[in-house]
Amino acid sequence: MSIKNVKKDEAESINASTLDASTDGKMILEEATTEDVKRIAPLIYVGPNLPGGRLLQSTVFRGGIPVYLQPLLKEQPYVSALIVPVDEMSGVQEKIVQTGTAEFVAYQAILKGGTPDGV
Repeated sequence: MSIKNVKKDEAESINASTLDASTDGKMILEEATTEDVKRIAPLIYVGPNLPGGRLLQSTVFRGGIPVYLQPLLKEQPYVSALIVPVDEMSGVQEKIVQTGTAEFVAYQAILKGGTPDGV
């Protein structure tokens, strides 16, 4: 990801979804990937509560996914599929209850232990 300084009037003409909200429109992201957007936009976990309070449903993250969650995401890879930008939350919640969608599979896998084999 590369970041470029631009004048405010140039930034106003750029689609707001490409702006880094923390820079007041003074910087834009070029060639932003989905992962870049996930790091910038507020994110919300829409999966089920994890045992022991490791991660609770509707937890919101600003500035990306915290480093302390990385071991959990490696241990239970389906969790990351259910950490989505807040503005996509309602669409993902609809897919969680639709049998056969990737979101449904991820949610059910987390309920069964969070790993691809359900262990």
